[in-house]
Amino acid sequence: MLRKRNYDRLFAMKISIFFDNSSHNGRDLREIEKGNPGMGATDYMFFLIGHLLSIRDNGIDVTMMLTHPMIFVDGVHQEICKSMTKAYECCCDNGTNYMIVQHGNRYVKEIKALQKRGKTKIIVWCENFVDTKDWKFYSTCSIVERLIAVSREQADVYRDHRLYLKTDWIFNCVVIPDSYMKNLTPGPERQPIVTYIGAVIPGKGFHLLARAWPQVLRAIPDAGLYVIGNGGLYGSQVQFGKWNLAEKNYEDSFMGYLSNGDKLLPGVHLMGVMGNEKFDILRKTKVGVPNPSGLTETFCNSGVEMQMMGAAIASRRCIAYMDTVCNGTLVNDPNKLANAIIKELNSKEDRYSKTRVYIEKNFSPNVVVAQWEKLFLESLPNGQKLHEPLPLTNPNFEGKKWKERMRRLKTKSPWLYYVIPSIGTYTEWYKTISWAIWKRINL
Repeated sequence: MLRKRNYDRLFAMKISIFFDNSSHNGRDLREIEKGNPGMGATDYMFFLIGHLLSIRDNGIDVTMMLTHPMIFVDGVHQEICKSMTKAYECCCDNGTNYMIVQHGNRYVKEIKALQKRGKTKIIVWCENFVDTKDWKFYSTCSIVERLIAVSREQADVYRDHRLYLKTDWIFNCVVIPDSYMKNLTPGPERQPIVTYIGAVIPGKGFHLLARAWPQVLRAIPDAGLYVIGNGGLYGSQVQFGKWNLAEKNYEDSFMGYLSNGDKLLPGVHLMGVMGNEKFDILRKTKVGVPNPSGLTETFCNSGVEMQMMGAAIASRRCIAYMDTVCNGTLVNDPNKLANAIIKELNSKEDRYSKTRVYIEKNFSPNVVVAQWEKLFLESLPNGQKLHEPLPLTNPNFEGKKWKERMRRLKTKSPWLYYVIPSIGTYTEWYKTISWAIWKRINL
């Protein structure tokens, strides 16, 4: 990888990346290129992309604007700003062209207060979904230049809304140390081991896997389950339950499926939060189950990691996995999750070579950071998008072919944006209401 020259900081393009890193105060990220050290995927992506943009010889001046100091390699410039507002004011003062911020409700409020106070443009990086109530604001806010989704399917949520005119997408990237990639056992030859990676919170759907587990054991009695992560993965303070896995009430809702009295069922392993050592488990995993609810997933780094390490995926058909899962079984009904797991545990098909080619082509660090560079050096200065709206992919998913028809109609007659509601608002409302009803009934 090309390293940036150190003799000056006079570049054609100045960008800053703001991130509230209060849960990582003082953390050493000098080896961030070797893999996720055990933090949420969003946090890791902000730090990794900031690091990569900083060290490459690309003509971009990058400043990491953080709420707390961290340890980076030489060449990564950081400044401490206690809020996004302070960071933005600093950017305006020093002539920064673009400031990248994470989408979140609290940042929406700050951007609303800032929209008439400076010339620096804001790039909203949407590692999570944008609430429908914020679509209109982002689409009309003068300082919001672009929304960057992390998958093509996520960007297509807004396909027939004005917000789509500002929306583009860049995949997340996945880093796996070379040492873990050597001499991988082919998937069909692995023992029946199932692995979950992620936060153990309702929105990540672990309860669905727990409830499916007894059915899996009835079909494959020697199946093993590894759970990597817990309810505190994102740095939140959690009153854990008996098993130190999740918030007490949530943990109590599903642990009866994984335990027998005071003991875990044979083959169930609760590993907690892990860094690169998780790849030792993924090396022997036959089936990975990332977020089986699919509700909050925009990309799902862990699902890509599982596939890269040779595992097949069993999960729910959703926005994130339409772009990122190329080896596995996706189901429309979460009640069929057990069937998908059993199918993949019994599978003798080896799809690894094709899967690895797809992942390296789309999700490798060099490919992804090059997209970010193209965004700042070519796309934004020329008023263009990185990706054209066509060809349309997965036209039958969430009414997308109808969204595309409406997009074309509204492109020809822009006044229709103000008259005809977006189909996407209805699909998102439906998912939100369905999730709220499910939580009331089950949790």
